[in-house]
Amino acid sequence: MKKKAISLLLIMCMVITCVVSVGFSVSAQNVDAAESGADYGLPQDCRDGNILHCFNWTLSQIKAELPNIAKAGFTSVQTSPLQPHDGSSHWYWLYQPTKFTVGNDLGSYSDLQSLCTEAHKYGVKIIVDVVANHVAGSDNGNLANAVDSVFKNNKSTYFHNLGARGNADDRYSTTQKNIGMPDLNSENTAIQNMVYNMVVSLKDAGVDGIRWDAAKHIALPSENCAFWSKMAQIDMFQYGEILGSPADGATATENAAWITEYAQYIGVSDTVYSAALMSAVRDGTTYKTTGNWNKKGVDSGKIVNWSESHDSYSNEVSSGGWTKNLSQNVVDKAYALLAARADSQTLYLSRPFQTAHQSINYGVKGSTHFTSAEIAAVNKFHNAMIGKDEKVLGSNTYYAVLRTGGAVIVPKTNDSDVSVNNTNSMVPEGTYLDEVSGNTFTVTAKTITGHVGSTGIAVLYNRIAEPTVAPTQAPTQAPTLAPTEAPTEAITITIGDADLDGDISIIDATYVQQSLATIRTLNDVQMIAADADQDGDVSSIDVTGLQRYLAGIVTSGFRVGETATIYKSI
Repeated sequence: MKKKAISLLLIMCMVITCVVSVGFSVSAQNVDAAESGADYGLPQDCRDGNILHCFNWTLSQIKAELPNIAKAGFTSVQTSPLQPHDGSSHWYWLYQPTKFTVGNDLGSYSDLQSLCTEAHKYGVKIIVDVVANHVAGSDNGNLANAVDSVFKNNKSTYFHNLGARGNADDRYSTTQKNIGMPDLNSENTAIQNMVYNMVVSLKDAGVDGIRWDAAKHIALPSENCAFWSKMAQIDMFQYGEILGSPADGATATENAAWITEYAQYIGVSDTVYSAALMSAVRDGTTYKTTGNWNKKGVDSGKIVNWSESHDSYSNEVSSGGWTKNLSQNVVDKAYALLAARADSQTLYLSRPFQTAHQSINYGVKGSTHFTSAEIAAVNKFHNAMIGKDEKVLGSNTYYAVLRTGGAVIVPKTNDSDVSVNNTNSMVPEGTYLDEVSGNTFTVTAKTITGHVGSTGIAVLYNRIAEPTVAPTQAPTQAPTLAPTEAPTEAITITIGDADLDGDISIIDATYVQQSLATIRTLNDVQMIAADADQDGDVSSIDVTGLQRYLAGIVTSGFRVGETATIYKSI
């Protein structure tokens, strides 16, 4: 991408490269691997970004949508289960597997390999939903005809064979009894090995992470089950579905102990907090600022949240499908507040177009609303704010997540003026552009004020500021290449400081990536600062130079960190 013609003359002042303090680290290997997807500014670790749940999509449908997924700022895509299963058409059959191999109506193993290869070109990671707690059958323990013979031939040892859980909420019933289908004996080494080998095959195909269905129904090492400690040996991103608590009828102390033990091996979903926040946004009530599992001592980096899950949408209302009748806008506003948070990952559901439990079928591509300006802006905010502190706010009129350098604001009334408390001056003073509506916001040491548009979501981190005029004396003789003898002002910049805030950070790399993807316009001075190798052309090579600088890798040919003086006509 060529720079547009500008009437600026760059006079380089060769100085010793500045040492800049940044809260960012990356290995040289990750920098090189990221180059093909550099234009999208996506984090290199699943743990640092948000997840698009392509619920019921085929692998080929996901593959075709990858450019839009990357542009929308999603770090990862989560697929539905890919194991052979009982039944056909309806979505819930995917959660009734017949064996531990890869390949069903959503795609084959080779389709998965192809998806992973293509996704990685964009910097997108692939997470696969795995069902390991049970196989297809009934609550009384009878196995479905389609279940692989190895299970039928070893029913006495491969299953717990303790009958239905019923209404029991104690931990023993949760991990040892059926939940509508025959409960596998996860303590059995043969079962562990089957699951382990399948997950290794997923990793070999290029899969980056695993979502464990019904994770709370598989016991822990402290309960004499080595399943989770064995799976944790596979170096992948892993998180488990914990609906409610590990045992809903147990004490808070017991649940805290179990959930922290899960978090030693895998990430956990915080459905309690996710539902509470969604309810608050829906009802305009108090916004709980601390997650349920955070209170139990689990680090945010081990928690996955969502404003809506496939269960809360696809089940009947009487069976927990409580979000299906909420507007997409309410879901989006709750997502914005969760996705803006520090450290944790947030899942965004591609809603099916049908709502009835029996009408939602697998293989049918869902909504592409994830490409909307508000969702993309929130994801890009999240990616730009990695490592930044946060402050979560709520008042009678708004909810907000402040990060050092920006904010996501959700008023309780769409299309309204807001005045948000700029706690601890976390957002630097200045004028900001709302990435969703294009409205301008004014930030002082105490307040953030502006008008939030019709989406009810404002995303601020792009400060509109004129370059600082350097207190240096202009040259006594006009530069040789100056087109006129008109008066000029001298501006001192640092090569690599694309946002002109005086600091080189991952945000600058994101700015350049967004400029290359034509989703951000840099002014003339910013374009000069973004040109890391000063060859007159801003390209992905300059992004690489910035990433290497941030990683502490000295690379010849790049001038990141050097100061330069430019003269601008006035």
